[in-house]
Amino acid sequence: MVSQMVDSFVVLFIAFKIGNGWSWQLVLAIAVVNYLYKFTMAILLTPLIYFLESKMDNYLGKEQAFKMKREAMGLANE
Repeated sequence: MVSQMVDSFVVLFIAFKIGNGWSWQLVLAIAVVNYLYKFTMAILLTPLIYFLESKMDNYLGKEQAFKMKREAMGLANE
């Protein structure tokens, strides 16, 4: 959740307060709504992601799924 906070506040501050001269109130309001949306989506989608991962593991088999995940992370040769 820290990355969402940094993105919502720091990036918006740099892009719109410094870059466009928006008021503090407007930047803060947008940042709060942005953060709440990202936080809510992360909470709602996490169970779905774990569910889909378990389905993928069952379909491919644990060993093949593990191998594919390591390859995707660039760790295939380690």
